[in-house]
Amino acid sequence: MERAKIKILFSLLILSLSKVIVVIITAWYYQQDFQLNRSIIFGVIYLILFKLLLSKKISISKTSHFMVWVGLVVIWSNIFIKSGSLSLVIIQFIFMLIMSSFYLIGSRVALIASILACLPVMINLLYDNKVFSNKYTSDFVASPGYEILVILNFLTVIIAHYFFNEAFKNNMSIQKELNKKLEIAVEEANKAAQSKSDFLSAMSHELRTPLNAVIGMTNLFLSDPKSYDQQENLKILQFSSLNLQALINDVLDFNKLNSDKLSLNNVSFNLYEQVQNICATMKFQFEEKKINLMIDLDDQLKSVFIISDSLRITQILYNLLGNALKFTTKGNVMISLKIIDRSQSHVKINFAIADTGIGITKDKQEIIFEPFIQASSTVSKNYGGTGLGLAIVKRLLQLFESSICLESQPNLGSKFFFNINFKIGDAGLVTEVKNTGILKEDLSHLKILVAEDHVMNRLLLKKVLNKWNNQPTFAENGLEAIAKLKEEDFDIILMDLYMPELDGYHAAKVIRNMQDGRKSRIPILAFTASVSDTLILDIKAAGMNDCLSKPFDPQELYRKIYFLVNVQ
Repeated sequence: MERAKIKILFSLLILSLSKVIVVIITAWYYQQDFQLNRSIIFGVIYLILFKLLLSKKISISKTSHFMVWVGLVVIWSNIFIKSGSLSLVIIQFIFMLIMSSFYLIGSRVALIASILACLPVMINLLYDNKVFSNKYTSDFVASPGYEILVILNFLTVIIAHYFFNEAFKNNMSIQKELNKKLEIAVEEANKAAQSKSDFLSAMSHELRTPLNAVIGMTNLFLSDPKSYDQQENLKILQFSSLNLQALINDVLDFNKLNSDKLSLNNVSFNLYEQVQNICATMKFQFEEKKINLMIDLDDQLKSVFIISDSLRITQILYNLLGNALKFTTKGNVMISLKIIDRSQSHVKINFAIADTGIGITKDKQEIIFEPFIQASSTVSKNYGGTGLGLAIVKRLLQLFESSICLESQPNLGSKFFFNINFKIGDAGLVTEVKNTGILKEDLSHLKILVAEDHVMNRLLLKKVLNKWNNQPTFAENGLEAIAKLKEEDFDIILMDLYMPELDGYHAAKVIRNMQDGRKSRIPILAFTASVSDTLILDIKAAGMNDCLSKPFDPQELYRKIYFLVNVQ
């Protein structure tokens, strides 16, 4: 509304100046001194107003009021001072003032200004009929009917504009009120979303912490020789705990993806080894259902290290393989990776997961990628699941600038496939890591400080590190970790982020500000069960080098320790 007022006001000023110029030229030519002098005065007034308005030294409201009162002066002076009669120009001027006053100033003031603009005409009609002398013919309504009609016409114009302006103002008030309510609703929705995100983050931390111990201990037991019965029971425990972890991750990741807060954390890794590890982890699940898992990997991938988010690639493949296994009762599932294009800096890889399962009808092939939706209620009852897996895959692939494709026929199986263009990693760095004996899994030469408050996690880390011939030193909070670091030298710190007395973030900052250069530069690996949206940024801001999420993969822990101590 304010913009419209500004446009109307500037239009009136420009047009008024134009009219003044026309009058000045005409009055000068015909030697009409009164009109000439009056036009010059009005011209100066309009120019001053225009300049003040442009320089913002006078408000829109004050300028609007001034313009209306100047218009009234023009109308009254034309009728009573000079001409003593009405002309078409004056009538137009009156209508123009009525309309513009209702648009530019408040309804009450505009009503008064409109009445004052019409008043000279009414006075002439009532007391000085010479204005209309020689005008009456048989076509006109006789006096006093004619005069009453003129007054009523003016009154109609004023009332119409008054009510229109009131309706417009009310409409604007309602709109402002609705906008205010909408802003409050949006603010409340944002608070609710943030509260949900905080709740999920807190819950994930509480769920992942004990789950870390369950999965970690299961992996430790499985790595030692034992009876067949024990191994079978442990595999069931491992399978159940990994399923629980996958479910938690799906819910949390879907929440992040839904709020566009998830981003890729790029590292250099070998995709060939990654896929082999994924398939090895899922081997027990396939054996339980007696489904053959076939792996077809391009041999060129053995020597290619890519820069990407290994966790998200793993998540995509886990979801697709798990989905294929769930809907396949006999036959096989095949995972295939082929290089379809390669340059010195990039490699484009085609991923495909095919199964001999129940298949999907053509009309359901779009909706299965929507969250919480499965192909039918029968599928949901017979096979279970949250309906989030494919929705997460679809949204994760968007982060990789890719999209999922599907070929399927009922009872003949399905094939999910997509292409991703990866940046090739530093082959020299990878060669250095591989040739230094990273696979020997021996950390006996390292002094490791572990800052962890949870007793079961301390026990787990002790057992894991003991397997690699390492005897770690433990601290139960950030203050204790700093004190131990001051007392002796360490090669690396494994730092839990949430501890009593002093958390991992603040402890890392204190360490980075130590006077001893060797201690202040010590590698710090963050350990956390949190899924905060800003986790990576927060740990980097605190001065930590890298992070590892709980539950963790021991092999991933070993790689990160090795890399931080020997390579970084």
